[in-house]
Amino acid sequence: MRRFLTKAERLVDSASLFSANLAAIILLVLVVLTCIDVIGRYFFNSPLVGAVELVQICMGMIVFFSFPIMFLRNDHVVVDLVPQFGRGRLGWAVAIIFLLITVYVAVTLGDRVMDYASRAMEDGDITEYLAIPRYPVVGLITAAIFCAAAVSLLRALVLLSRFNTSDQYDADSTESSTKS
Repeated sequence: MRRFLTKAERLVDSASLFSANLAAIILLVLVVLTCIDVIGRYFFNSPLVGAVELVQICMGMIVFFSFPIMFLRNDHVVVDLVPQFGRGRLGWAVAIIFLLITVYVAVTLGDRVMDYASRAMEDGDITEYLAIPRYPVVGLITAAIFCAAAVSLLRALVLLSRFNTSDQYDADSTESSTKS
């Protein structure tokens, strides 16, 4: 089981880093796009046609492509109202429960987004000004959501495999729970 988890961790880590690199590249494209639009608008009185659509597409992709690495590193925003639930066996159990809830929500969200991608492909749904097909973008977003669900499931499995040391669990530790 430990060998399987180690290989799965490497695979998920690679997929998460790939997704994060895609988000960074898209962010760079967004910066260049915004600069071109601003320069065209203010200096040449001719804004970039379809810039709003491209910005919307880029923003959606940046957000969802960031999910896998965020889930892997446990970098999401956490409001810790009751700190006693973050330590020991109780914290370990709470962490597993929240990870399983996260998996369920991510899979449900991914399923619904995948349905939308299917409908967009069947209907030939395109953007308003540039006529960009929506299904490839939504399909990539779906893949990122399912990757995030796999990351959360792996983190839950790793925590479950550490039951013997669960009394030493600390949710506030900066170390990712998937690293040994």
